[in-house]
Parts: sequence; C-alpha cells; structure tokens
Amino acid sequence: MSVYTTVSQQDLEPFLERYSIGRCRALEPIAAGITNTNYRLDTDTGDFVLTLYEHHSDDELDYILGLQRHLGGAGVRCAMPIEDRRGELFSNLNQRPAAIIERLPGQVVPAPGVDHCRDAAAELARLHLAGSDFNAYRPNPRGLDWMHAARDMLAETLDGDDRETIDAALADYQRSDADSLPGGAIHADLFRDNALFDRGDLFGFIDFDYACVDSYAFDLAVMLNDWCNDDDAELDTGRTRALLEGYQGVRRLNAAEIDSLALLLRVTAMRFWLSRLYDQTFPQPGEMTYSKSPDEFRRLFERRTDGGDALASMLADAAAA
Repeated sequence: MSVYTTVSQQDLEPFLERYSIGRCRALEPIAAGITNTNYRLDTDTGDFVLTLYEHHSDDELDYILGLQRHLGGAGVRCAMPIEDRRGELFSNLNQRPAAIIERLPGQVVPAPGVDHCRDAAAELARLHLAGSDFNAYRPNPRGLDWMHAARDMLAETLDGDDRETIDAALADYQRSDADSLPGGAIHADLFRDNALFDRGDLFGFIDFDYACVDSYAFDLAVMLNDWCNDDDAELDTGRTRALLEGYQGVRRLNAAEIDSLALLLRVTAMRFWLSRLYDQTFPQPGEMTYSKSPDEFRRLFERRTDGGDALASMLADAAAA
C-alpha cells in the first residue's frame, strides 16, 4: 500500500465519472503496505479505497476482484469492489489499472486473543467454502515455482547455511503430497493486518492481492504463523487451539491436511522471508514506499525447521481438541 503512482483530485475527476458514488471530498495517500498504490477516498456517498495496481495483469485482476465480489455476494465478510456504471470492476487511471473498493470500518488488532483467532479462522473456513464454486483460476503467484526463482535471484544475498535450509524445505515441499490436498480459492495473505475488528467483532477481510487457487491448508498455515506466533517465534498453544477450533467448526480438516500443517508452516514462513528479502534487495521506486523486514520470517523459518516432530505433534493435538 505504498504510493508508486501519484494521483491528484484533478486526475481522479474523469475516472470517478464512471461511477455512481458522487464527487471526491477527500483523497489521501496510504503509506503502509508494499505492493500497490492506495489512497483513502471519501465521496458524497461513502468511504472507499482507491487502488492502482502496479504489477497485476488484467487476467489477475479479473480473478482477484471477481473473487471478492463472489465472496461478498455469498455473505463472506470482506471488502467489496465497486462496479462502475458499465458493471466493470477496474479501468485505467494514470496508466495503471485501478479499482475502487469499499473501506471497511474497524481496526487491526495488533495482538489477537483466542476469540479473535477463533472468529477469524471460522470466517476463513466460510471463505473456502464460498469460493469452492468460483470458477476462475489463478495459480499461486508465490508458490513453489516462484520460491525456486526467488532463491536463485537472492543467492548472493543468502549465506551458505541459509541456502541449504531453503533448498531442503523446497525439496521436502516438492516431494510432499501438497497437490493432492483439498483446495480452491484462498486468500493466501491473511495476516492480522488484513482483518478488521470492531469492538471485538470481526468486520471483514481486506487485501486480496495474492488470492489464488491453492490448498486450504496453505492458507491456514499462513494464518497460524502470524496470528499464533509468540515472542519466541513459537506457536502459542491457546491461540493455535482456538484458531483450529474455529476453522473446524465450519469446515473439518481431514487427516492429510492436519499432517501437512507442520511442513506448510515451514514453507509459508520461507515464502514470506524470501518475499520480504526480495523487496528489500530489489526495491521498487515510488513517492512513498514501505517494506517489511525479512528478519522476522527468517527467524520464524528457523523455528519451524527446528520444531520437527514436536511441532507436528502439537498441531495434531490442537486439531483434535
């Protein structure tokens, strides 16, 4: 949500004429985030986010925004894209594809408790079920192929031990049965800062930029790594139990999914470590840019690698509770 492409109110006026949301009352850049340009947009009729997509193709946006519309229509709590007068979800603004998305009320909870974990995981399970009949397809843009490519591009940045542990994790993932796990449309980036709460109640999910088709367990592992992580980069047992309980109250995990979680926790920690290291090593120029430190996920990857059988046993116990 950095600002790479500047938009003025004068630029915005003809773009807004496509919509039935009134005139612009305020336009303010949003500095937090990494991938796209985002502005807070207030109009005569409501509060929105204007997003200019810096890297996505039209086909990717058809998937991302179409999925959000599909999920919202099915009752999943998420930010909905606004259709223009022709029913389109995006069009060009300042030489970038751009969309207007409703701005949800509520706040990010920096330190989620067991109730936050339980409620958000239940909503993630509803997302998985609701997305099962969404027929469009987008492969995981940060899946195995990307992780191999990122590892090679970052080879000079990584030390020998890091390269060895990454290569071992990639090999284990490639040998696993991950492709046979139940899957469909997933959020793929459900960190705590992509969920908004209002007085303890979940209001909705935001930021579907990495939404794709992959295993549901992959999505759950991303969430577990962020929502249940303690100060020592270990999984907090209480929050882990609550998260898995909330998810399984809506959609039951099968034995293969539960068995896969320890490996997927390791793989998703590596995925975000590589992603953040890539952004740090190859920064994108912009007016206001923001990148997250890779160190947190390097440490998390080490913990998930060292956890081994103990981690798998803890997850199995938590899933059975």
